[in-house]
Amino acid sequence: MTPIITRFAPSPTGNLHIGSARTALINFIVNQQNPLSKFYIRIEDTDKERSRSEFSQNILKGLEWLGLNWENEIQIQSKRIKRHQEIANKLLENKFAYKCICSEEKLKTQRELIKSNKNLSKKICTECKINSEVQDLKEGFVIRIKIPDDGSLKIEDKIQGNVEVLNKEIDDFILLRKDHSPTYMLSVVVDDNDLGVNFIIRGDDHLNNTFRQNYIYKYLNWNSPVYAHIPLIHGEDGSKLSKRHGAVDVLDFKEKGYLPEAIINNLILLGWSPGKENELIDINEIIEKFEITKLSKSSSIFSYKKLNFFNNYYLRNQSGLNKFLEYCKNNKKLKDLILKNENKIKTIFEVYKKDLNNFAEILDIVDVYFDKNFKLDQNEVFSDEFKSLYKDFLNSISNIDNWDRENIQNTISDFLNLKNIKFPILGKPIRFLMTNSYNGPSISDIFLILGKKDSIDRLNQYIEKN
Repeated sequence: MTPIITRFAPSPTGNLHIGSARTALINFIVNQQNPLSKFYIRIEDTDKERSRSEFSQNILKGLEWLGLNWENEIQIQSKRIKRHQEIANKLLENKFAYKCICSEEKLKTQRELIKSNKNLSKKICTECKINSEVQDLKEGFVIRIKIPDDGSLKIEDKIQGNVEVLNKEIDDFILLRKDHSPTYMLSVVVDDNDLGVNFIIRGDDHLNNTFRQNYIYKYLNWNSPVYAHIPLIHGEDGSKLSKRHGAVDVLDFKEKGYLPEAIINNLILLGWSPGKENELIDINEIIEKFEITKLSKSSSIFSYKKLNFFNNYYLRNQSGLNKFLEYCKNNKKLKDLILKNENKIKTIFEVYKKDLNNFAEILDIVDVYFDKNFKLDQNEVFSDEFKSLYKDFLNSISNIDNWDRENIQNTISDFLNLKNIKFPILGKPIRFLMTNSYNGPSISDIFLILGKKDSIDRLNQYIEKN
């Protein structure tokens, strides 16, 4: 079995975007399908003005949280500039590249000509390569690759299929700038080759770059990798997924209380189906079933609603409570409340988990249950029927010795039967007396969360009023 070497190469100019996480995930999955394979991380930080170390840390923490483990050594692109320069000069020496001194004004004019005539070659420098004086210069030039005008180049992509581009459509892109700094186009190829990367999985916005980069492989007699260009993901309005659609940074999802399993489940189904009726699928099953050639060519829609469905499923499973408690450790408010009453926090979670999209929604729920200064909204008016039976109900509840769900439910049920009334006559007002709201869980669950003392204290506020 031939080892498959994949990589994920983010630029640290921003946090880990959920779309980039999908690319990393697919690289990881393909890698895991072959026991001899390797999965590398490269930080492409040659954009000095926009690259930030905090973004690099965010990206790595996001990948680690998702469980996308990589080879120990992370390749840092900015530390390899001398190697990039070496390769650029080698291409120059072997006549596969040339020096260019075209002014920006001249290049702009040429770009306008190209734009106005689609049959014109995309080469924006047309004179430097045949000017011997320019080629003899020692300083003050950029190095451009030399792409032929005739012929075409065909790429066989695992997702996009066979794609062909005429050579005249490929520009003589810059390899080294005037300050001798390498361009992205050169650095990527050199770094991939030196890592031994033989399967490049990346966004389809890089498809055009593949044709450019292919010539570097060709001129250096390096083995060209296999390519798979993944379609981008969009928001539900069809536009590129961005913050206006909701959270897009992976660690923002973590902070909101989403689980890695839900993120992975949601991402892998964007453009791919495991071929089963149930869409719930864990990472092990994904690795077993995933086929990159069956990934759709079309862009997929990232649905927050579907993510919420998956997350609710995973937070309700057997390990959900422990994961919730782990989440609480990293949230100051919940951490403080656990110190006050851990059992109450656990009970709130167990009661509400069926309706939670994420752990953070608990933050809007806990206050009413931890409010030691709870005051009943005295403006609320209840039916005369409720008023007539209220004291008897309070006595029944107060007489419960073992305050657990079964005893509470049995007491409520027995009271309804004794008084021959329907539950809403009692339940709705009681829920309001306990929480100042008609919405919420069952009154037995509310009693259970508050405990006997706080429950009776709140019910007594209505006695005091009347």
